[in-house]
Amino acid sequence: MLIGGLALPAYGQIWTTQEVYIAIGANSEASSKFQVELQKMGVKLASPPVQDAPVFVVTDLERMVEIEIWTNPDGVLFDRDLLNKRWNVRPFQDDPNFQVFVIGPEDFIVNKLARADRRAQDEADAASVLARQEGKLNQEYLRNRAEAAGAIEILEEIVRRVQEAKS
Repeated sequence: MLIGGLALPAYGQIWTTQEVYIAIGANSEASSKFQVELQKMGVKLASPPVQDAPVFVVTDLERMVEIEIWTNPDGVLFDRDLLNKRWNVRPFQDDPNFQVFVIGPEDFIVNKLARADRRAQDEADAASVLARQEGKLNQEYLRNRAEAAGAIEILEEIVRRVQEAKS
């Protein structure tokens, strides 16, 4: 499923990014097999695979796209709830068969706020989802996920800022 800036337009603010982040639920063995298959397809690994690394980078030389593939994104727990809450998006009106899974808005917020290298843009992204999805988010799920990811304090701060901006 898509995570990061390319996921944001599904439920938040639209902004331009050239970064492609994809999350896959895969153990080390499956991740290694996936990397081998990508290489067979002509996609280059940016560096040799590292056992149990949370992310690996690939480059599709034909399309000139660099993609980060996350097997352990910050604050994301791969479980049935995550899979049930992801969104199935059809981004192209002229091709209704093309579908992409996008991380659900609550998990998107937690992923952005739980990042070890969290930036002001990550906080702004989370705030835009909180504002645009007001009344639609599962608050209990969001708080539980944030608590589990160690991001509850920053979530509460961002919620406070969004509420102040409305006033």
